[in-house]
Amino acid sequence: MITRKNEKSYTLHIAGRDYTITSADAPERVRRVAVYMDRKIAETGASGFVNRESAAVIAGLTVADELLTAQDDNTRLRRELMQARQELNELKHGTK
Repeated sequence: MITRKNEKSYTLHIAGRDYTITSADAPERVRRVAVYMDRKIAETGASGFVNRESAAVIAGLTVADELLTAQDDNTRLRRELMQARQELNELKHGTK
C-alpha cells in the first residue's frame, strides 16, 4: 500500500466487514462516509431479498444517484445565482 503525504490509514467497518483505506481527509469525514455507506447497505439489505454484494451494489447505485441529483441541483442553483447577480447589477446600473 502506497501512502501519500498527509494520508492516514483507517480501518472501516462496513456491512459486517473491515476495510482498510488511506485518505488525506479528516478522520471525522472518513468516519462519516463509512457510516453513511454502512447505513445505505443496511437499508438495501433490510429488504431481505439481496445478498451482501448485491446490497452493496444497489447502495452504490443509490449513492451515485444522490450525487448526480446534488450535482444537478448545484448547477441549477449556480445558474440561478448568476442570473440573479446579473439582474441585480442591471438594476444598480439602470440598464434594465
